[in-house]
Amino acid sequence: MKPIAIDIRALILLLPAFLFTACTDLSDYDRERVRDAMADSLLSVTESRNIRMELIEDGQRIVSVHSPFAATYSREGSSETDLRDSVYVAVLDSTGAIETEVTSRSARYLGHQSEFHFSDDVFVRTRDGRRLRTEYLEWSHSDRSIYTPDFVIIVTEADSITGYGLTGTDDLSSYRLTEVTGEFELEQNER
Repeated sequence: MKPIAIDIRALILLLPAFLFTACTDLSDYDRERVRDAMADSLLSVTESRNIRMELIEDGQRIVSVHSPFAATYSREGSSETDLRDSVYVAVLDSTGAIETEVTSRSARYLGHQSEFHFSDDVFVRTRDGRRLRTEYLEWSHSDRSIYTPDFVIIVTEADSITGYGLTGTDDLSSYRLTEVTGEFELEQNER
């Protein structure tokens, strides 16, 4: 048997070429896994304490938000902010006066949809004296609407109503319940 002569220089030159072709030959499945891993790494998270956030539209302040804690999650041009530990939101009119106030233990702001999702002991108060209590409430700034499938209590100057499935305006001037469970007229001395 004849010994095989190996040229070390040729082997050193061919090794990188072999490795390069072995590494670039990914299957479609592998390419998708790499793309998914890269997309996950593009998520950024920012935490803040004692935040004051102002939403501005056409140069005018329209919403003021206060919360002891906020965590903002951003990915691919959209963001969501979780607010916790006593959330306060004031909806302002064109003069900057408070039109509606909302408090809750927590909320999520969906920036790309311009929506707040309030949860845990939600209380709404309007400048006209209307009040609402519920455990969950969605508020859309774009059409100034509110929604909850949960139980609600609405109190006005003249009456009180309880029920489920609220849709309406954020100043509570117009609303509808899918199921009314109680209505009460208030006397002057009960207010």
